Amino acid sequence: MNKAIFTLILILTFFSKGFTQENYPISISLNASVTEKWAAKELSQFLSEIYENVNFPVTTDTPKKGNYIVLGTLENRPELKQYIKNELTKEGAFVVTHTSNKKQNIGIIASNNARGVLDGVYSLLEQKLGYGFYLHANASENVTKEPFSFEMWNIVAHTEFQERVVFNWYNFITGVSGWQLDDYKDWIRQSARMRYTTVMLHAYSWSPFHEFTYNGVTKPVLRIQNTQYGALWDNKQTDDIRTLIGGEHLTDEGPVFGPDASKIGYNGVTYENRVAKAKELMRQVISYAVDSVGMEFNWVIDIDTKYANPQDVIMTLPEDVRIRIHDSYIVRPDTEVGYLYFKNMVETIVTDYPGISTLTVWWRANSANLYDGLVNSLGYDHILNHIPDDWKAEYDSAPAEVKSSVRSDLPTLAPANLYYSKVTKAFRKALDELGHSNVELGYGSWIKANEKYNSFVPANYFQPNEVKAYALEYNMEFNENTEFRTWLADTGNKRELVVIEWAHHDDGKYLGRPYTLPTNFADKLNESKSSGFGVIHWMSRPFDIYFKNLQNQVWSNSLNESGDETCSKMALDYFGTSQHKQMTDYLINWMSTAPQFGRETGYLGQTGVENHDERISLCDKRLSLLNKIDKIAFTTSALNRYKYFYGHEEWIKLFHQSQINWNVELQKQTIHKFIEKASVDGGMNRGEKALLIQHNLKWLNKQKEHEFMMNGH
Repeated sequence: MNKAIFTLILILTFFSKGFTQENYPISISLNASVTEKWAAKELSQFLSEIYENVNFPVTTDTPKKGNYIVLGTLENRPELKQYIKNELTKEGAFVVTHTSNKKQNIGIIASNNARGVLDGVYSLLEQKLGYGFYLHANASENVTKEPFSFEMWNIVAHTEFQERVVFNWYNFITGVSGWQLDDYKDWIRQSARMRYTTVMLHAYSWSPFHEFTYNGVTKPVLRIQNTQYGALWDNKQTDDIRTLIGGEHLTDEGPVFGPDASKIGYNGVTYENRVAKAKELMRQVISYAVDSVGMEFNWVIDIDTKYANPQDVIMTLPEDVRIRIHDSYIVRPDTEVGYLYFKNMVETIVTDYPGISTLTVWWRANSANLYDGLVNSLGYDHILNHIPDDWKAEYDSAPAEVKSSVRSDLPTLAPANLYYSKVTKAFRKALDELGHSNVELGYGSWIKANEKYNSFVPANYFQPNEVKAYALEYNMEFNENTEFRTWLADTGNKRELVVIEWAHHDDGKYLGRPYTLPTNFADKLNESKSSGFGVIHWMSRPFDIYFKNLQNQVWSNSLNESGDETCSKMALDYFGTSQHKQMTDYLINWMSTAPQFGRETGYLGQTGVENHDERISLCDKRLSLLNKIDKIAFTTSALNRYKYFYGHEEWIKLFHQSQINWNVELQKQTIHKFIEKASVDGGMNRGEKALLIQHNLKWLNKQKEHEFMMNGH
């Protein structure tokens, strides 16, 4: 053999051996659920990223030789019981461990339900292997550099709060209203990775998502808002977003910002097919959540407003099944004909969106007519708006504290709740008759501590026990107000209760930093007898730490985790070990001294932009902390995150400086600074692109509106 060829063979043999990849198959059951399959897929993906020279193929076989990983529930993989002691007594508890069988080393991720298996995967990746999962993006600066082994596979954990919700709300283009399908998918994946169980969406009843037809008449609906259509919630319109400051970053959108399904006149979307396009978008969203990721999907619909009670459709019904409220009508759910109206509504929903896990009805809780309200004007005894006479005995039998529990100036809220309970009973009957007994029912509304529960007391009394309550805590007093948690416990003692907190809020706390992290959150959920919790939001960055901390606080192995501890973990995930203490100190300082300000319903600077000099001074102090950071050891991704926070501070400072005297040139600099800081890692996310637009349309040169508001209008 030619000496050169022989030498080449030796070299190739050497390198092929050097790059031989180990195999650690991930074994799942043939009967694995969607959630278990997703868990195996995610484990394979992230382990492969950490250990580049190891393969982690997913298989339904149990390898007879070689090392492997087995993942599943005790029901689907009963052989796992021999390796589990008494760790899985709590619902959703999981075990991450390892064992050996003759010459095979076996990694184990087991739970008593599929959700626990997925939680076990993400807990292993985060708590032992160093991944950080956040709503905006993953972070891996602290990922282990050790060769693959099962030595760190030792976690046992459970949570007492089985329902953990991420909630988004259609109205602002900076939130879900502006998303494309890929944005939904990213939201769903990241929510799952943070160990949330459920994604929840509310769209107002004028949305095309809620169109239905009955007795040959179609409920009128509008279309998804974008920058050329839909002034609701003070959304501003413009002919061409590309002409705005920063418009060069929006060229891929064309002249209109919004989901493709909203862009009438573009890409085949017409006024006639706008509803079909919108419903198809949402159908794909729900299918991805349920059929790919194994998440629960909670679909929220209004039942109290005029749009939710379409008069053209209702007027096709006989007079004796209609209840008059002033000059409008609602439908009696407890009559045979009225029930069929609601059954048709439910049938449309489950046909349009077959994957929903929970259907939640929603109403305003503190007003008779706020935001297109209608049903909350339903009183006990009034000429034009009263409950039917044959309901009065049922209402009369309610305890006095139920009838007097709402504000004295809103006496119709309690009778309205009798009506809402009859709607949910009709929905339950319809779901069961339509073969959807697996779909749960919920009711929800805002709840304010200082208004004595609003309508939650009569809701709790009149609603069937099996209907879950979703309490959207308006004033963010859950953390501090013991009496409020006692009020909540009245509901939690009777039914499943999910308390929903805000990461940020439209009423002057939309921008800046997230809300202050609650302390001993798990204890307070238990005090309120909650079975779960949720976080509502529109944008994702920079609110990641809020979602992260609340989630960490409810697990047995990180119970009531402090905000400082979450800041420390985030600093490791985002920046690595070299400047860990310094970046932890900065994040703690940022969470306690950075401002919350601005609102979307109005111009951005309308509310909460105050104490200018103090806030500017605090920005300078936090910037001085960042200036002391040694950035030499930062990876590119860590440096980009550092630049984001640095730019975020500069943007907050400029925002306040420019609004002192409404300096338009300084405002323009502020917009450019926003673009710079939001683009450090490759480009703005969807919410940030929308916020760039809002800087132009709802803040730039708005001095006249500011003066108008400051003069008491």
